[in-house]
Amino acid sequence: MVNFFCNSCDGIYNSLDIRFTKNCDNNCSFCIEKNGLPKLEETSPVVLAAKVKETNIKNILILGGEPFLEIEKLKKFINLIKNEVDTIYITTSLPKTFIDKKDIIKEILNNVTGLNISLNDTTPTINNILFNASSYHNRLEIIRELCIDYKDKIRINLNLSKSGIHTRIRLLKSLADLEHIGCKNVKINELQNSEEYVSYEDIMRVKLPAAYSKGCQTEIKIASFSLNIILKRSCFIVEQSRKAKVSDLIKVLFKSFFKRKNKFAVLYENGQLEKGWIKC
Repeated sequence: MVNFFCNSCDGIYNSLDIRFTKNCDNNCSFCIEKNGLPKLEETSPVVLAAKVKETNIKNILILGGEPFLEIEKLKKFINLIKNEVDTIYITTSLPKTFIDKKDIIKEILNNVTGLNISLNDTTPTINNILFNASSYHNRLEIIRELCIDYKDKIRINLNLSKSGIHTRIRLLKSLADLEHIGCKNVKINELQNSEEYVSYEDIMRVKLPAAYSKGCQTEIKIASFSLNIILKRSCFIVEQSRKAKVSDLIKVLFKSFFKRKNKFAVLYENGQLEKGWIKC
């Protein structure tokens, strides 16, 4: 059976992505913005908050760059919108501000729905190398503390990549490390449009339903782990090595006659509002 409305491209989202800043303290080789948009003026919390209210979208995801590099502005922005929206999530790779400014971090996290933490490996040295990080601090220790204090608010976004987690053994080790330090929620990410792409199906030697027609976000159960695991998969539309299946072709044909639009937008740091992410 084809699930026609199951993916982010299928008109199921009512959400607003906010690129809070272009600034980042890392330089990942597979970053989607590595050769992308330039910095768009300075971040204005007041302008951004006004735009959020104008869209009337109630589910907010704050991204970067690295939002916590603008921590004072981030705190101000969240205080301006927290009573205007239903959910606020922030994506971060845990810059050194999580060590240096714990009081502000605490205030911010008390006012948001969840924190998504990007991680390329659970060995701190390898993770820092893969980030090309400007600061080689121990992000695993920060995650451990956050999981103690904020529990279900914390989700780890664990990236698969040829330079990092690219085998079954390395993935299982990373999941075991995260469970050991108290993590409950993990999202395993297959990269999109990247030479570093790694397939979960290939490294785990399993067959899953077609990502496009059955859903690119799949709940995964792995024996011996009590983690809540979601797999974000790349389908044939965004990864050339993945081939379309019959159910995918049925869905493509269906969508050529019937389209359903997401209530989705992207807000940039200067207040520029777009219907989707700008591509260079």
